[in-house]
Amino acid sequence: MKKYDVIINHKGIIDLEVIDDILLKLKNYLHENKIELVIRKRVYTLAVESLDNIYKHADHSIHIQKIISEFPPRFIVEKICDDFVIHTGNIILESNKEKIISKLERINTLSQEEIIQLYKKSLSHAEISDKGGAGLGLIVMAKTTAQKIKYDFDKINDKFFYFAMQLTIKK
Repeated sequence: MKKYDVIINHKGIIDLEVIDDILLKLKNYLHENKIELVIRKRVYTLAVESLDNIYKHADHSIHIQKIISEFPPRFIVEKICDDFVIHTGNIILESNKEKIISKLERINTLSQEEIIQLYKKSLSHAEISDKGGAGLGLIVMAKTTAQKIKYDFDKINDKFFYFAMQLTIKK
């Protein structure tokens, strides 16, 4: 097997049909390449959480169609040696940037045990938001990767940023 492999490289709108297609391709790759079960489950879990984040938090209003065409959502899964790397990107409102940074910075300062405790606490106090989430996505990602979450924001204009995130699963 090659030392480097791009498994999924999707750029464009992410809807339920696209999510199903991506997850099926990923599942087939992981199975066909006999990736060990623990790693397979982690990669798949991160893919589901990442795609769910992009889908639920994307702004598809008619007002930003031009911006979406210039800065499309992205979802990339790579295998580098024995590690898997997931890259995501999507447009967020400027008003949400600080909240996301705050959550990521807090999560990135915690130990794995502290992340597990935060997950349990958040799970028992979770309330479903208007967008259908319980605020557990980033916590689940941190728990699953056992690595720091890398991220970046590129300013698009006064209202929007492109939020990029990288998740790594080490063997």
